[in-house]
Amino acid sequence: MASPGIGRIVVVDDDERLTFILRAHLTNAGFEVTGLYDGQKAYEYCVNNKPDVIVLDVQLPGMDGFDLTRALREHPETSRIPIILLTARGNRDDVVLGLDAGAQDYVVKPFDIAELTARVRSMFKLSQVQKELDRLNGQLADEVKRKTSQLEFLYAFVRELNRATDAERIYDLIIEAAEQCTGCRRVSVMVHDRTAGKLVCKRAIGIDPKLAEQVSVDPTAGVAGQVFTTGKTMIARTMQGEGESAGTYVSDTFMSTPLVSTFMMNGERRLGVLNATEKKDGQPFTPDDTECLRSIADSAAIALHNEERRSSLEKATRALLLTVGRLSEYRDEETGLHLERVSAYAQALTCKLVENPKYAKIVTQTFIEDLHQAAPLHDVGKVGIPDDILNKPGKLSDEEYQIMKRHTVIGRHTLQRALDETGPVPLLQMCLDIAYGHHERYDGKGYPRGIAGEEIPLAARIIALVDAYDAMTSQRCYKRAIPHC
Repeated sequence: MASPGIGRIVVVDDDERLTFILRAHLTNAGFEVTGLYDGQKAYEYCVNNKPDVIVLDVQLPGMDGFDLTRALREHPETSRIPIILLTARGNRDDVVLGLDAGAQDYVVKPFDIAELTARVRSMFKLSQVQKELDRLNGQLADEVKRKTSQLEFLYAFVRELNRATDAERIYDLIIEAAEQCTGCRRVSVMVHDRTAGKLVCKRAIGIDPKLAEQVSVDPTAGVAGQVFTTGKTMIARTMQGEGESAGTYVSDTFMSTPLVSTFMMNGERRLGVLNATEKKDGQPFTPDDTECLRSIADSAAIALHNEERRSSLEKATRALLLTVGRLSEYRDEETGLHLERVSAYAQALTCKLVENPKYAKIVTQTFIEDLHQAAPLHDVGKVGIPDDILNKPGKLSDEEYQIMKRHTVIGRHTLQRALDETGPVPLLQMCLDIAYGHHERYDGKGYPRGIAGEEIPLAARIIALVDAYDAMTSQRCYKRAIPHC
């Protein structure tokens, strides 16, 4: 026998005596049973109360069993409730009609009450399985929705990381993402300073900025040190004890509980630690919180590693460009400061030029930085000019001057070969434009092409101006310096 209250059954039949008998037997079987006698009222009751199983007669006043079955199947609240039809008509067409209307079972009168009870039990089990399936589907839908939302959040975070132009911006994004995904009041990013051999706080929210700036932790000490050293995420769910003030931090790492501290690692190298604590809702961290923080830390580690490599590459490129540019300077026995002065003059001029609306969209910060790096290569082609011409103390003959002018073409040819190897690189292209065009003149009387005005690349025009200025104000082997004023 089923346990009391196992399920709710609705019996609909205009025969009150039969309804009474069915109620008695089904109640005895452990069900909670409601008896109804009218099709329309039965429809309204089932929609509002959603029973587990419906047993109804085909012959009903107002709305017959077939119409009632169809109506219940069409309503979202009752569309999945099992229905057993009772009828005195047992021919095949009636059975097919009932099943087509949406009934799960069809019982012909007179019937054995034990058999009907068994069928109700079977339909009830079907109902329970369906409800459990609906519940699991609902959970799955919620899980998919939650995971999708998390993936969208992480995608947006990674997209912003890819747009970041320096480490400071990356630190800001890490803090913002960790705060948003966990709802924590306090988040910190600690990075390993290889020179000092310490974990230092680069960004933090929820604490005194002056305290954050002073934090310097041994990479083997405290929670942060353990996480950094072991490469394992640490989760502390224990709440603070009585008498402890909320938000009180361990002196060296300003961490309270509950907390999540996870590592940032790229390949075999550990870069630092991401800490989150003191959730705004006062609840412990969930597995989703930890998973999200791990994803943030992993993405951040890649971004920080790439930024470090980019910064190192930029420094190496700058040093290489300056070194290559100096080759020509050393050969013509100049002071060694010409390239630095030209670069400095060019930077000063472009910083002023950006105030002109005509150039505001062209002379960007990137343009200024690239020009500063490209300037030293303006005379790189002089490496192909003979020493006796390059260092001649007097005026060059017409033939010698024609040879000297070739340094622009030599510079262009050399840099073009580099571009052919690398593909389009804006910095290299600017180097080429400067080397090839810094002796062109605005009036078209320059060389090697004799182009004029804005046909000359802007970078080449700027270097032409500052190179001429430095040449006039500097002493050379063939002339004296002209005063600046």
